[in-house]
Amino acid sequence: MATTSPSDSPPLALVRTPAPPDNGLRIDEAEADRLYAEAIAIARRAGRLAATLERVAARAAPPGWRDSAAACRRAEAGLRTTAQAMPEVPPDRADAVSRRAIAIGHLSVDRARRLAFWDGALVPLSRLEFDLLVALAERAGEVVSKADLLRSVWGYAGRVTRTRTVDSHASRLRRSLCRAGADAGTIANVWAVGYRLCVGEPAEAA
Repeated sequence: MATTSPSDSPPLALVRTPAPPDNGLRIDEAEADRLYAEAIAIARRAGRLAATLERVAARAAPPGWRDSAAACRRAEAGLRTTAQAMPEVPPDRADAVSRRAIAIGHLSVDRARRLAFWDGALVPLSRLEFDLLVALAERAGEVVSKADLLRSVWGYAGRVTRTRTVDSHASRLRRSLCRAGADAGTIANVWAVGYRLCVGEPAEAA
C-alpha cells in the first residue's frame, strides 16, 4: 500500500475567511429612525383600513369581508412588531461632548443611556420622542423650525413637504413631560415656525 512521507505532504496553511462584500449600504441613526417611523405610519394606515373593513363586515353577510379585516389586523400587528424589532443604531459621532448629558432646570437628558428625567423622575419616552427632546434641548430657548427637526430627528433630506409628523410627536412629548410634573408650556409651539424648549437656562453636565 502506498504511503506519503512527511516530506511529501503539502504544507498546511491557514486561509483567512473572506470578508463579506461591502455593498455600500450604511444605516445611521437618522435613517434607522426614519425607517421605524415609516413602519409605524404604515401600521397605523393598516389599522384604519382594518377598522373600515370591520364596519363593512358587520353589515355584509359574506365571510370574505371578515377574513379581509382579520388579515389586515394581522398585517398591522406584523408591521408594529417589525418596527419594534428594528435595532437602534448608535450615533456615529466621535466627539465626547455629543455623548454628555444635558441638564436644564428640572430636566436632565442622558444621551449615552437614552434616558430623560424630570426632577429626578424617569420620563418614559419613545425612541423618536427622546430624539426630538434631545434636538430641542441642544438648542434650549431657541425656536427650532419644523424643517430642522425633520432633518435632524427623522433624517429628511431636501425640501420638506407639508407634514404633521413633528406636531404629533411634539404633542406626545409634551404630554409625557406634563405627566412627570412639567408645565404645559415646557414644549412651546411657535405658530407656523417650530418648537421651543422652555426650561430655564441650558447647562451642559458631564
